[in-house]
Amino acid sequence: MKAAVAVALLCLASSGAAVAQDAGVPFQDRTDRVQLQARRGPSLFRPGFGIGEYVGSASARASSTAIPFRRSAHARTSLTLTAPSLSGEVQAECEGGEARTRILWVTFERETLAYNCTFSGAAPAGAAFTLALSRHGNWLQRLQQPQRAGELNWNGQIYRAETRYVEGLPWGGGNVLGYVFSRDGVDIGGVALGGMRPTFYLPPAGSTDRDAVAVLGAILFSFQDPGRPSG
Repeated sequence: MKAAVAVALLCLASSGAAVAQDAGVPFQDRTDRVQLQARRGPSLFRPGFGIGEYVGSASARASSTAIPFRRSAHARTSLTLTAPSLSGEVQAECEGGEARTRILWVTFERETLAYNCTFSGAAPAGAAFTLALSRHGNWLQRLQQPQRAGELNWNGQIYRAETRYVEGLPWGGGNVLGYVFSRDGVDIGGVALGGMRPTFYLPPAGSTDRDAVAVLGAILFSFQDPGRPSG
């Protein structure tokens, strides 16, 4: 009897693991839905936040200029993040604006937004993030929200982020509504930015992807996008 129960539990666990990796199942059904929590930060100009077990703080600013024959945009973010699964405090310094950059799987606007993050502290060696304008979506998706795409290198894995509607209001009024994150072509998480509070979709606790998705979500939530919408 005990052997039969053990086999049943093993089959159930295997079935759950298969569902967790099944690209045919919407990522919303394979992840933990977590709303952003406001927390006290180090200062008035650097508020704190919580994303499940992840606690951080960020300061961000952005500026843009659009006059005849000249267009410029610039953004800068400083961010920290801690969690029980991290070996300390992850620190990220992000900066960029309209410039030229290239990621092989993305077709960019002529003038692209290059936004880059470097990491220190408890971040793994070689960690880096780049975000840029993209024409990846169809005309309706580009009308719905600005198109962005990026890559995070984390622990030797490449995680991709691209703008996609996740939940909440269906139109962003020129702002990004949400991002979906993927690894090896499978959606594994995302963040919805169009509601009253940002909502994050994190891989289940214990997943090797959970930290990377939390870092991606924290960066893109904190990012004050200075780039023009792509049309």
